[in-house]
Amino acid sequence: MEIRLLKYFFALEEAKIATKLKFSYETLDEIYQRAKDLSISIKELENILDNMVKNGSIKFKKEDDKKYYGNEILAVGMYEHKVNQLTKDFLETMNQYIDEAFAIEFVGTRISQFRTVPVEKSITPEHHIPTYEELVKIIEDLEGPISVQNCICRQAKDLLEEPCKQTSLRENCFAFGHAAQLYIDNRWGHQITKEEALEILRKNQEDGLIIQAGNSLFPDFICSCCGCCCEVLENLKALPRPVLFFSSNYYAEVDPELCVGCETCIDRCQMEAIKLIKEKSKINLKKCIGCGNCVVSCPEEAIRLIRKEKATVPPLTNDELYAEILAKKQAIKGIK
Repeated sequence: MEIRLLKYFFALEEAKIATKLKFSYETLDEIYQRAKDLSISIKELENILDNMVKNGSIKFKKEDDKKYYGNEILAVGMYEHKVNQLTKDFLETMNQYIDEAFAIEFVGTRISQFRTVPVEKSITPEHHIPTYEELVKIIEDLEGPISVQNCICRQAKDLLEEPCKQTSLRENCFAFGHAAQLYIDNRWGHQITKEEALEILRKNQEDGLIIQAGNSLFPDFICSCCGCCCEVLENLKALPRPVLFFSSNYYAEVDPELCVGCETCIDRCQMEAIKLIKEKSKINLKKCIGCGNCVVSCPEEAIRLIRKEKATVPPLTNDELYAEILAKKQAIKGIK
């Protein structure tokens, strides 16, 4: 099954070259020094690498007219690069891999690739929210281009004739910086302004989607997730304590004196974290990830977000995040 999946991303020659790449970016010359045993010229290597970039199999950036390549992770990465190219055969193989291996591996370290960004209107001044949790500041502080593209999770569900129950929007996932340029250059998405990005994100919030940014101070993506399409939410909310696998500094709290049991919050919650008990809404803190959707939708203003006593600060960059994940994996498996 894993070999079948790899064949969707690599031809045999490309797979051999991928074994010569590191996760960190390297120049063509650096890669060629390790690939000499493949008996190809540096120009042939460049052409193959460029084709792998177009196929979405590896990551790429260009700085000062110099190309840099590196191995990409499966998700968020290679899988998302298949946007607008999905087939039922590919999805069947990918879903089998998720069920049999990837889902367990994805949560094994309990270091999340995502962090929940609360809905803007659910945050009040007393929260003293840091800039990395404030949606407007995240977008305003970005450097480089922004791309927007179809949500691959909803695109997959549409292909399987299981359309999203939460929103009719499709073009609502974002990439930033080098990642955005990759989407733009390969026409997987298109470039937008910061103002356009915020307008789309606010529409996503109005539809009750959960804003999940890359788990670093300077994220390279933002997803807009629902409980019926997003593979991460769909799989994690089935666990007994999904909150352990999300990076979030908030949880929701209901004021029973104000709650009238209208169930609006229950319909709004993508994590199925709210139940009606004795005609009052009750938050399951094992499932609540502090997205704020219930707060802004409550007609009685009976719910508020509470900031956790022990807040977590995300790593500075994605490279630091994935280094932490890798180190934790090695520690779990006893690898030095």
